[in-house]
Order: sequence, then structure tokens, then C-alpha cells
Amino acid sequence: MKGWRIAAVAALLLAVWSAARWGDRLEQQDPLWFAPHEEVTLYFAAPDAIGLAAEKRWLPITETDVEGRLRALVEGPRRRDLSPTLSPRTQIRGVSVVGDTVVVDFDRTLVREHPGGSTGEILTVFSVVNTLTEIPGVRKVAWRIEGQPVETLVGHLDLSRPVERDPSLIVEVAPSR
Repeated sequence: MKGWRIAAVAALLLAVWSAARWGDRLEQQDPLWFAPHEEVTLYFAAPDAIGLAAEKRWLPITETDVEGRLRALVEGPRRRDLSPTLSPRTQIRGVSVVGDTVVVDFDRTLVREHPGGSTGEILTVFSVVNTLTEIPGVRKVAWRIEGQPVETLVGHLDLSRPVERDPSLIVEVAPSR
């Protein structure tokens, strides 16, 4: 009976040691997975472009800043019933914060690969604006393409001045199963 207990304790110690080694390897491969996370709200196009739907996502604390949230928007939604509002090839050239305004600077891909139309432009602009104004202290977003101020993305919205949040575009959409 005593030999069985020693074998069980040895097996348990071996299992704990193996799990610890496996965890160390995982942390070395993807350290962000082990970092503290924070839930953020991103806005993507709702089905049939009826507005913007919120997608809650847990991001590593180091990715919850303006640039991290923009990267998550470029990455696109994880929910299958939502649609992206930015091309996955869009590059973020830079971001800065001036008072309560975030200045976002994208490359020309944002315009060149935009699907067009007034609804498309509204969804693109306000997915960015509504996502970034979720950050405490941010009230407006100013737009730049290749470092230059823009008057519009594709001809429908006035972007010559910073844009404020528009909660009227947010719709409730139950996740599809």
C-alpha cells in the first residue's frame, strides 16, 4: 500500500512540473496571452449596414490605447454577423492626443480600398470615432491621410473638423449562433 502512495505522489509531482514547464513555453511563445487584459468596446457594421454594433473584446492592457484599438478595428470583427469597416490592409501611420481630441493618421489604403457610398463612409468614420470615444477623456477624432488633413474620405462626410461620437448609429444586434 505504501508503494502505491509514493507512486501516486511522484506522478502528481511529475504532472505539476510538466504543467509548469508547458506554461513557461506558452508564455514565451505568446506573452500577451498571459498579460492582464481589459474589456473594450469596438464598433463594426451591423448586418445589412443598419448601423454600428458593439463587439466586446478582451485586449491585453498594453493594447487598450488608441493605436491598439485601431489595430483591433483593422483586424475586423470576430463575430460572423458583423462586417469590417476598414480594409485589413489599412496601415495606421500614427496617432496623437491633443486635449480631448485624438488625431488619427492612416495610409491611402483607407481611401483606395473603401467600398464607397454614403452609408459605407458613415460606418467607417463612426466605427473609428465611436470606438475611440469609449476611451475616457476622448470626445473627438481628427482625420489625416498620409499626414495631411482631409476634407472627406470618399465625398460624403465633412472631416475638415474633428468628429464627435454619434450614439444614434449604434444598434443592438443579438449575436448569431
